[in-house]
Amino acid sequence: MNAIPAGVWCVFSDAAPAQLPALGVAALRAGASAMTLRRPIRGDGAAVQAWRAPELAGAWRAVHARADLAAASGSQAVIAGVRSLPVAALRRAFPRLLVGASVHDEVEAAAAVSDGAHFLLFGPIWSTPEKHGVLLPRGIPALSRVCAVGVPVIAIGGILKSEQLLAARAAGAHACAVLRAASDPAALAKLVSA
Repeated sequence: MNAIPAGVWCVFSDAAPAQLPALGVAALRAGASAMTLRRPIRGDGAAVQAWRAPELAGAWRAVHARADLAAASGSQAVIAGVRSLPVAALRRAFPRLLVGASVHDEVEAAAAVSDGAHFLLFGPIWSTPEKHGVLLPRGIPALSRVCAVGVPVIAIGGILKSEQLLAARAAGAHACAVLRAASDPAALAKLVSA
């Protein structure tokens, strides 16, 4: 199986399939080490075709919640969440894929690792519009504790500045995932160079 990349991951959320190849190429040029697709809009077939576009060949890719789309698009991983099959079921049904889990506290992290998750997305670390009114920021101390679970942890949520990325790495994060900077190549390049 492919190694889980360190560095900066770009999360493309609610993106139209026609935009994905250009967004992905721009992210790769800015130095992103991985890309994830969350809640693609329009049809599944269009999302699969866009996510497996020749321009993205060789890029490390994951799909949130949809192992069928991850497998069909040639992605390396699926990320389990509240709208997907659980980690253990995904590992059994899709043995070719690495299986990550989106977790929000230490209990969820420990359960995901116990169920066989290869990696975790943990957050939100800082405040982010995506989680306003849903989840409070978890902070660096919680990230440090989750990073002790024994699998790579990708910090996510509100990472906009180099200082945040450096703090997450110092806490033990294997990588950091960004949403807002994912579609801003200049901001992404600044983060990647941190």
